[in-house]
Amino acid sequence: MELVNKLLELFEREKQRSPLKRGIVFWYDEDADGRELGEIRDTLKGEGIQVRELREDNAFQIKYLLEVEQRETSFLLYAPFARPEPERNMLLDILLYSAEFKTDETALLAEELGLDLNRARSFLQRYKLFFREKRRKEKFRRLLPLQGKEGDWKAAVFAVLAQANSAQPMDVFRAVIGEGLKEESNQALIRIGKFAPLEDFYLWIYTHFGLRETESPSLKEVFATMVWCHAVTCAPETEVILPRYETRLPNTCYVFLEDWLREERGRKVLKPLVQQLESDWGLYGKLRELPLDRLVDCLTFPLTDEVVLENLQDLLLYHRVSGLGLDQMIDQRLSGYWAEEKRIRNAYSFFSHALSLTLYKEKAHKAHYRLKGRDWIRAYTEHDYKIDQIYRKLMWIYNQAGMPDELTPLRDHLTRWVEEEFLPDLADYTDRMMTRELAARWPINGVLQQSAFFRERIAPLVEKTTERIFVIISDALRYEAGAELFEKLGQRLNAEVSLEPMQATLPSYTRLGMGALLPGKVTRIDEQGTVYVEELPATGVSTREKILQQAVPDGVAFRLDDWIQLGKEKGLEAIRGRRVVYLYHNRIDATGDQQVTETYTFDDVQQAIEELERVVGKLTGTFSAKRIFITADHGFLYQHSPLEADRLADRVEGKVMEQHRRFAIGRDLTVTPGAQRVSLDYLNLDLEAVVAGGLNRFKAGGGMKFVHGGAMPQEVVVPVIQYREIHGRGRKREEAYVDVRVAMRSKVITHYQFNALFFQEQKVSRDFRPRHLRAAFYKGDERISNEVTLVFDSDREAPDRHTETTFTLIEGRDFAGKPCILRLEDVTGAKIELYVEEPFELRVYDV
Repeated sequence: MELVNKLLELFEREKQRSPLKRGIVFWYDEDADGRELGEIRDTLKGEGIQVRELREDNAFQIKYLLEVEQRETSFLLYAPFARPEPERNMLLDILLYSAEFKTDETALLAEELGLDLNRARSFLQRYKLFFREKRRKEKFRRLLPLQGKEGDWKAAVFAVLAQANSAQPMDVFRAVIGEGLKEESNQALIRIGKFAPLEDFYLWIYTHFGLRETESPSLKEVFATMVWCHAVTCAPETEVILPRYETRLPNTCYVFLEDWLREERGRKVLKPLVQQLESDWGLYGKLRELPLDRLVDCLTFPLTDEVVLENLQDLLLYHRVSGLGLDQMIDQRLSGYWAEEKRIRNAYSFFSHALSLTLYKEKAHKAHYRLKGRDWIRAYTEHDYKIDQIYRKLMWIYNQAGMPDELTPLRDHLTRWVEEEFLPDLADYTDRMMTRELAARWPINGVLQQSAFFRERIAPLVEKTTERIFVIISDALRYEAGAELFEKLGQRLNAEVSLEPMQATLPSYTRLGMGALLPGKVTRIDEQGTVYVEELPATGVSTREKILQQAVPDGVAFRLDDWIQLGKEKGLEAIRGRRVVYLYHNRIDATGDQQVTETYTFDDVQQAIEELERVVGKLTGTFSAKRIFITADHGFLYQHSPLEADRLADRVEGKVMEQHRRFAIGRDLTVTPGAQRVSLDYLNLDLEAVVAGGLNRFKAGGGMKFVHGGAMPQEVVVPVIQYREIHGRGRKREEAYVDVRVAMRSKVITHYQFNALFFQEQKVSRDFRPRHLRAAFYKGDERISNEVTLVFDSDREAPDRHTETTFTLIEGRDFAGKPCILRLEDVTGAKIELYVEEPFELRVYDV
């Protein structure tokens, strides 16, 4: 604007001097490169002044225009070249009676930008092309610090050209690197080179990150130096396998990349660039040279996860893993930057379950296999169910997450152990228990019986409370799945949840189990296999409702999906005035009992758990449920591998009322080899049953992977989950999280790398949830270290709830005898809040 104002002043003087009251001004602009006349042209046009550009071939045309056609119009004659010598200037005569625009453009620019001319002249002259465009000047002015120096001015120029968020070197370099490492195609670098001296940019960046000046600087060298610093800071052992890079400010480089890696958008930019370095450095083979306990510290490279996963498979397949701390290593990798990729997270989750299964395998002993009924139940519900649960989740992850074929050997290795050792051992134990006592006397004293479920768990509540009671019966929800659901429900606020095992009826199949869960007694089974309770057939929801109403007149029964789909208003109307609501859920058995779909059993178990968790939320939220029971009619056995021929027993003959792959019911039944007769006296039925022993199946139709009906604990031990919503004074208004404190006596920092120790006050439980804290050191409002996120989620005892982490201070600050603070911010929820600020003293005197 100063330039335009000077022009207008000159025209005003010329108009006053001219008899024609017009002004003619020549402007010979030998520094015209990059100048845009749009603003000048528009402003002068508003004042009635035309702008004409002089060329070497239009002098006569201009002369005719000025002296014949428009003798009273004012003109700015702009020449994008130096003033010609008089003898070559065809417009010399007009120039002699008009004016020439001459001014100190640098001085005008300094005044416009608010810069001191004496300090800024050389800078403005060197960067004159940049300031030829109005928008660039405006952006530069917005980024300019109040008390800036030449380095700040250059930073603002580079920030504008790189389209960075600020003039901070970190933001500028991020913007440039985001365009790629190839100088010839990096658009940010091309813009810088077009409107500013490119060598100045490189010098500025090299200086900030401590690199030695070179005649051939490159973005790749700067970026590679940062990656190198980050790698050797995280894992010093990598220094021997990486190319060597030099910098005076390694901490500055490390913190820069660390901060960028912590951002999701940053990782998307960085990943292909880091992978290019992995390839250039031949890193795959070199990383394989590092021992696993050192490799896990290397968080810089995405390739590290591939190598770690290969190491894990080798260990789990061919070596003993007890005592190696592999679970901590997996947790450490899961907290890394690249583990956010779904494929990597799933792979680590797969290995976490594979590790747990391997540890059970290594520690396998049968000390808990004692020959008493309650011990048989206890062995499964305290120990063995976890193996079923872990294996089921491992297989679900493998199938759903698309694990690579390279992991198939480990899956098959663990499957062989489960199916050829664990299950046969448990089957032998079960067969001994059956022979010793259970075949003749099935119910075990002191264990809740399925036939007593209503009488002992529901009826007392109906008598003592006015609460509406919901009973969800999920077909084939075996104990291990119920245990997982129990853990999930226990994490809900204001929930009181319990889990107990229940001994299902034997044979363990749907008709009999569903009948036993109703009030009253199973009174008979007819020739078609229909189960009667109090002489009513318990074959469908409507007849089960009638049986329920004999004990509770205001009871009601629905298929769970049908009732939920009614919506809030119709759903509430359907249960208005009802005390007991039976809800039947069929996800697992519907899939497993079909030969064509039994392979997807574990998928449906997972879906069933998720569905039931959502249903509980729906019941307590939409329908104000206060008390919910979740149980099952039976469990199931599942074997992934094809069944061996010696596991197939001949079909049972006789007066068979119902026969499936693991049982038969009737009269005068034959007991084929591999089977065992079972008394049904415990149900007061004048019938007998034969169940397949061990893991055997009868040669009946249907699939052989998913089975039930026998006496294995997976089939006959089912969960009973009691969920109660807490109201009134006991209700919590908000979740409680574990407390954390800095567990250090001395709070003096003497080195640029510094370890801080934290202590988690309480163990994670249903009363205390994990806390996530973001930590960094600050001097005033300036962050002077890297930033770390710490997760305090330990459920161990106090001595094992310490967490140590390393902080790296950024060089170039005054750390001699200065105070600073360790700032901890709570990032557990969506809102970030200050948790605590802990004072420290800096006594760092050199790098």
